[in-house]
Amino acid sequence: MSEVRTIKCTNSTVLPVEKTDLEVETTWSLKDLRKAIKDEFNLPNQKFKVFLRAGKKWFKIEEGKKLNDYPIDHQKIQIDVKREISLEKFREYYEEFDKHKHDGSIPYGILSVSNKSAEEARRRLLAIAQEFIEDALYEPKSASFSIPSRGGDNIGFDERSELVLLGRQTVDRAFRSLSSVKSVQQLTQLMVILDEVLARDIHMTKRDIFYNDVNTFESQGTSDGLIDDLTALLNVTRPSINVSSSSKGIVIGHLEFEEKGDHIDCRRIGTGKAIAPAIDDIENMQSDAEFVLVIEKDAVFNRLAEDQFYDYIPSIIITAKGQPDMATRMFLKKIDEELKLPILAVMDADAYGFEILRVYTVGSKSLSFEAANLAVPNIRWLGLLPSDLKEDSGFEIPSSTHIKLDKGDENKIKKMLEEEFVKRKPEWVSELKTLQELGVKAEIQALNARDPQFITNHYLPYKLENADFI
Repeated sequence: MSEVRTIKCTNSTVLPVEKTDLEVETTWSLKDLRKAIKDEFNLPNQKFKVFLRAGKKWFKIEEGKKLNDYPIDHQKIQIDVKREISLEKFREYYEEFDKHKHDGSIPYGILSVSNKSAEEARRRLLAIAQEFIEDALYEPKSASFSIPSRGGDNIGFDERSELVLLGRQTVDRAFRSLSSVKSVQQLTQLMVILDEVLARDIHMTKRDIFYNDVNTFESQGTSDGLIDDLTALLNVTRPSINVSSSSKGIVIGHLEFEEKGDHIDCRRIGTGKAIAPAIDDIENMQSDAEFVLVIEKDAVFNRLAEDQFYDYIPSIIITAKGQPDMATRMFLKKIDEELKLPILAVMDADAYGFEILRVYTVGSKSLSFEAANLAVPNIRWLGLLPSDLKEDSGFEIPSSTHIKLDKGDENKIKKMLEEEFVKRKPEWVSELKTLQELGVKAEIQALNARDPQFITNHYLPYKLENADFI
């Protein structure tokens, strides 16, 4: 039975948004709704999508369904009209991009670690320990651990793989040397702890390891560095030695997977699913998303999650709430390898947003030996680009949101422009120089100064439709 209802309706295709009370019949189809909306807002030729909000949840009204197929008996309901966008240009770009994408191989002469079972990692650990003990007993003057050097002169950018990689220079930590005896003691204690962990095939966090023997390690910075040294020495990834670090990452949107046997649907978790530190627990990833959005700020992530942007344009949205942790980087790498979706980054238009983008894209110097397992060179920078702050960009981002560069910003930008792996990315150089020329920076939230949902309804749709990224 049809019933006439008055529902608040917002036209988000324009700025400022238009609002009205729309009289509808509960048995109306999407076609009926579109006709009423076109007449009410004078949108004769505009293509748009219709969303219904019931309580705090949004539903995209689908073809073949009637209005009363949705929970319209809820006390708080409204209709929102969003512009329909075409991803044709976006898809054309990625079809061409895929033809020239690097195959992921690492050049000769580079130290690269790989995932191994706990059993294999323990076998390698015991073999190195046994060799060291035999040398200490029979040739104490030569007994040492030959640790891959993570010094600046052993780290470089490989243009072909587009990764920051570690060479094969090593540093000897000798058993009978006053300068390294403490480090040797700390490393061997770490090996004792991890031998037990791997024998039981259980996991520990970096924090757990530090508190296992605070007197030996003295600081967590020391134990963290030793963990990196040991993984490089064993040629295995950190997950291979069953060491995890706390994860800050959250994911929401069109992504399903199995985690320890449980089925996870990331569309059904309103505030997002926390990314687990143990990435090897995640299996059978599936998605019908068009792309992945990597968001620097959790506030912007929350905006997109609340607006259910992932249903407006089918997508997966991820944030690490700033500088990315290892678990989030591994999770993104897994998506890249298994789902092969376009990945786009939304960062602050400043040197620190650029730094975070660089870690996701080419890797970090501190974990250069893990770059092949963590970095995603295929990421494209969607926004907020420094060039978007220009008056002629068309985005009209208010100058009141611009922040003057301080001395620290200027020095960081100058240092970045001198780095070899930045010089080899002309579009990155151009955007950094734009920051210098403008003398200002801005955070992503500046986009919402014009309208609280500007990023959802205007900025991202425009960027995606026009393949406006670098």
